[in-house]
Amino acid sequence: MSEPLLTFQFDEKAFLEYYWQRRPLLMKAALPSWQSPLTPEELAGLALEDDADSRMIGKSKSGWALKRGPLNTTDFQRSDDWTLLVNGVDQWVPEVAALKECLRFLPQWRFDDVMVSYAVSNGGVGPHFDRYDVFLVQGTGRRKWRLGDWCDETTPRINHEDLNLLQNFDTSEEYVLEAGDVLYVPPGLAHWGIAETPCMTYSLGFRAPAIATLLARWTDKALERIDPDLLLEDRASVVETPAPGEITHAHWNNAREAIENTLSALDDGSWLGEIVTEHGECAPPPRKDAKALCLHTGARVAWHAIEGQCCVYANGEMLSVPSSAQPILERICSGDRITPAEIQSVDSEFLSFLAMSGVLVEAS
Repeated sequence: MSEPLLTFQFDEKAFLEYYWQRRPLLMKAALPSWQSPLTPEELAGLALEDDADSRMIGKSKSGWALKRGPLNTTDFQRSDDWTLLVNGVDQWVPEVAALKECLRFLPQWRFDDVMVSYAVSNGGVGPHFDRYDVFLVQGTGRRKWRLGDWCDETTPRINHEDLNLLQNFDTSEEYVLEAGDVLYVPPGLAHWGIAETPCMTYSLGFRAPAIATLLARWTDKALERIDPDLLLEDRASVVETPAPGEITHAHWNNAREAIENTLSALDDGSWLGEIVTEHGECAPPPRKDAKALCLHTGARVAWHAIEGQCCVYANGEMLSVPSSAQPILERICSGDRITPAEIQSVDSEFLSFLAMSGVLVEAS
């Protein structure tokens, strides 16, 4: 019998309507029976690995200090107030990856990773703000979270070459999280966590692509398809005689509308799917005789339905398959086991595309 899916004990509809990207929310006992799948010693062991993205932040009388991984055992022999952080732990530990199940009501392509931290008493990473949505799941111990003001790029920072910490912090709200509690912090809100006891925190981050990145990719796609000899037509804008050298408001409006209409007409929608699935972890192609396959933990897969087709995006690559692929895509994105025959039954290229994109592994 399969394990039940993890879910936060809260009102998802109310959260989306009143809190998502608007205001913070404390969810006491959101995971009442959940236990931290990692010990501090296991997290420290991960931080020693060359492939792990780890760092240690400490604070003493001389100020803040950062040490980037891979770490070694002597790095833990220190007397300051320190915190160990390891990014992407969901790619290493399946039980940590299971936390993503709690947030299935949010777009999966927005999910970034699970960062796990361990702090000694009084440890923390200092006052800061993030540019992404984060759900702070308390695993062990107690941590006090102070929430401050809304911040942006003009907010003053301390002078530190490694850390992006706020110069000033005024507490507006304060919460103490214990095991199973969850705090949602929207982008741009200053926050500062301080361990009241040695504790572990699991941070589920949801990132959004930058508008500049979306715009650049959209226009690049249009430029690939546009006829280079297509010229601006201005018969509708030349209705009044301009002053010598003048670009009239009608001229400007006409040129802008021509660009907008061209971008819309040449838009195949692929730019968003490609961007949000780029930079996923690639697995080697599974064995040809594999009996069952599943989604690689670090891979990124998304899809959208359009005109009887499904456009599938896998680690930045795109393939169009029949709309009958949708149920199978949903199962793959949910992490379910699926047979190669089921994938091939939809489209002869489908299995090869997913395998060569590095998003499938042999299911255990």
